[in-house]
Amino acid sequence: MITTAARLVFGTGGDALPFQKQGWAKPEENHTWCMGPEAGLELHLHPGEGDLLLEFTLRPFMLPPYLVRQRLAVLVNGTPVGEAVAQDESALAFRIPRALIGNAAKLEITLRCPDAVSPAGLRMNSDPRMLAFGVLEAMATWVPPEAPFYPRSMPPLSLDYAAETVERLEPRVRAITGLPLADLMLQFESLGHNCEFGLVQRRCGAEPLGLLRFMSISPGNLLQGLDFGFEGVDDPAMARIYRDPQGGAEWMIRLDRYDMHAHTFRNPAETDAETVRIEEMKKLVFKRRRFLEVLETGQKLFVYQRREHMTEAHALPVLNLLRSHGPNALLFVTADRSLPCGSVDRLAVDLYRGNIDRLAPTDRATELHLPAWISICANAYRLWREAGLGG
Repeated sequence: MITTAARLVFGTGGDALPFQKQGWAKPEENHTWCMGPEAGLELHLHPGEGDLLLEFTLRPFMLPPYLVRQRLAVLVNGTPVGEAVAQDESALAFRIPRALIGNAAKLEITLRCPDAVSPAGLRMNSDPRMLAFGVLEAMATWVPPEAPFYPRSMPPLSLDYAAETVERLEPRVRAITGLPLADLMLQFESLGHNCEFGLVQRRCGAEPLGLLRFMSISPGNLLQGLDFGFEGVDDPAMARIYRDPQGGAEWMIRLDRYDMHAHTFRNPAETDAETVRIEEMKKLVFKRRRFLEVLETGQKLFVYQRREHMTEAHALPVLNLLRSHGPNALLFVTADRSLPCGSVDRLAVDLYRGNIDRLAPTDRATELHLPAWISICANAYRLWREAGLGG
């Protein structure tokens, strides 16, 4: 059972101000700037059982190309609990073991921000404040302690992906998973961001009717959608059809409820916008119902990747919401050239990290690294089933 331990909303309409210590700017409309090098926060906890998941929704202060990220380190009662890098609006979460909390009714949170810089220092304006993150919300939830597990890694299927083809990888996929490649790809459920993983499935001969498979959705809207079971996503009044702005011969669809954009793979020369809208909304009713069934049963391994470098801190807020619906697990894929491309690491019984050398550009999802994706999926499926999860 996951229950809320504390929640603070920042900005002029929020309730966080009395709990802010050193290192904060004056509240603004919907956020408060956390300033470097350190900011403090006092968190009062409602009683609960289990470990604590501490989550921040924030926007990093950036000025591309001169400043393209902000680093964050979090300490609880003086003990480090995690680090992360943000390059976009993000939800970052950090696991706090029960042993560190004990029976305390409040926690002292320290946010260390080594990349904080003033707008004046970047010659943007005369503002001298050392800005790091615009914080929108801080939330802590009680979650059951992790089931016992042992960390495990699966190595890449190949050391020379340039020489690999789908046909050459198929026997190795069967040896690891016991499944044909197309059937393996049906064991995964995409959480969107762009079309990359949906195209991986297509190139492997799988065409699941996933709600988010070909959807573009921001991290914040994904979390909101998961929280509310994507209620209203299939409301016809919230859907609009428009031509591909990149000049492609295709109708696109926008779903205003969660600011989602998707391909329809329908040609404007062959059908009109209203016909496409009606047909797409019928599909969405079915896709949402199916998505909710997947959430409840835990019979698919959810997949998530995004433009910025992902760590466990980015994945935990998503996993926490997935687990609130059912016995779900998450594979997040991160581009990290320091890790073996195509390998997978089990970080928890329900959390897996896939390592790839590059992800496709957001606007060019077809430029994907298919052999590496196949390796990641085979390895993740093996570890997932080894842990006794899935249907």
